[in-house]
Amino acid sequence: MLQYEIFRAVVDSGSFTKAGDKLGLSQSAVSHAIKGLEAELNLTLLHRGRSGISLTSEGEVMIDYARQILNLAEEMKQEAGRLNGLEVGTLRIGTFPSVSAYLLPSVLEKFHAAYPGIHVEFHEGGYMELKQMVSSNIIDIGFLTSDDAGNLDFIPLFEDYLQVILPGNHPLRTKKQISVRDIASYPFIMPKGGCDDLIKQLFARHHLKPKVYCEIADNQAIIAMVQKNLGISIIPELVAHGHHDGLSRARLKEECFRTVGLALPAHKQVSPAVSAFITLTKSVVGDHKSRWS
Repeated sequence: MLQYEIFRAVVDSGSFTKAGDKLGLSQSAVSHAIKGLEAELNLTLLHRGRSGISLTSEGEVMIDYARQILNLAEEMKQEAGRLNGLEVGTLRIGTFPSVSAYLLPSVLEKFHAAYPGIHVEFHEGGYMELKQMVSSNIIDIGFLTSDDAGNLDFIPLFEDYLQVILPGNHPLRTKKQISVRDIASYPFIMPKGGCDDLIKQLFARHHLKPKVYCEIADNQAIIAMVQKNLGISIIPELVAHGHHDGLSRARLKEECFRTVGLALPAHKQVSPAVSAFITLTKSVVGDHKSRWS
């Protein structure tokens, strides 16, 4: 089993040294384990070169089996702990930036309090990266939007409506609702790598082209730009819910939202840890949803 764990760590980290650091093993021990696994299977699993390591075609097949074996072993460990009245094991979750900043801390705080024996690993990335990680069993469960979940099993949590943010002295600041036609007349800060597709589609549906001042991926940087009167923007209410000096908020007249939820590998039986995480996340969302609007 250790050989499979080492194999997975090498593939995920892209390095024998990094895999060893993660597992508390020397580089030579990691190399020896991989060579032993290759000899046992009579296959070359990894290409080794100056630019690093990569999977061979045979390795691509074998890593999927290794992940399945390790996942089943983890589920068995968790189920044994549950039967013994203990909650133990490891939970690997994926998340995107706005969930990491505004939802995940509350979820993890309550999860650790309820299940101190479960170790949580989390990976942050973009929608497509998270979808791939869930599909490949690199992570057990991931926060995603319904539009990006594809053929994964998807558990909706809430509808995250887009809101307009603008400087506190902006001419439109007194409006409770602002239309995209109004927005198109002013410098616009376009979010990047998140809900930008929704926003671009919204302008396109109304045959409008925003006056894009710049495109920024970081939500806090977008807010700071708006506070400095460099433009207005549209961001999800999950991000906009905080109180920011020098910033006004308004609802978008043309309602637009993303459905945020949890994605799992299709038709996979969930482990006790995943089931507990789903239940607790739903509870936290129910407790906090009113604070985001």
